[in-house]
Amino acid sequence: MSTRVIAIIGAVIFVSGMFGGVVLERIDASLSNENEQNFSIEVDDSEGTNLYSLIEVDDGDNDEEEQITWVLHEFKFSSNGAGDAITWDFGDGTTASGSSISHQFTSSGTFLITATSISSDKVETASIEVIVNRDSFAEADNMECSCAPTGKDTVIDLVALTGKQSIQGFVQVEHDGSSESCTLRNPLQECHIRVILQRTEQGEIVSEEILFDDTFRSNEKVVDFELPELEFSQGESIQLRLETDQLRDWHKPTAEWSVIIPN
Repeated sequence: MSTRVIAIIGAVIFVSGMFGGVVLERIDASLSNENEQNFSIEVDDSEGTNLYSLIEVDDGDNDEEEQITWVLHEFKFSSNGAGDAITWDFGDGTTASGSSISHQFTSSGTFLITATSISSDKVETASIEVIVNRDSFAEADNMECSCAPTGKDTVIDLVALTGKQSIQGFVQVEHDGSSESCTLRNPLQECHIRVILQRTEQGEIVSEEILFDDTFRSNEKVVDFELPELEFSQGESIQLRLETDQLRDWHKPTAEWSVIIPN
């Protein structure tokens, strides 16, 4: 074979390889563009707090009625690069549709929200996670000694969640003035409070810890509590029991606490 023929064949192979590479690059780029994820979602707050309030109302018959109020945090979700239709799954058993949507979670916890974008040529999904904590307030009816004729248990349910959480807050008792002021009593009749933390299972007490058990000489007493790294199964919970050994005590108990979900 002549040198000229060999040179021509080499040039053809070189040119074919060069343009073939360009074609392959264009094909790869086209496939990359087709597979590129254009759909995404956002939320205004990745963490929110629901508010829980319980007030015990006694009309004078020693038969309290509980009034419970919830104020739920509103999350606002939006989408980018959406197709013809969008559906949302909020991870709490509820769904919705639309490019932008607001949602409230009725319980606390960590939720994975998944949105699906549907167009004529493709289906895309995107997910985002939010955390819902809870701040709580409770006001119980006047507590009094169990030794009194009208004595009764004073229990504040901390409404624990299933799963991991931390709880921190305080319980406060105020002398309501129905008997002699705590500041004026003699040492043998000082006001008294016992705060017991009780863990329950299916409504039955399985363990307890005394947080405070002492007398005091003021018309207000505050007992703080901090319960880190708790974990509860279905049917388990935790509560505060308030007691006094002083027959003359009439205290108005309140409590405030936060349930914090770990990241």
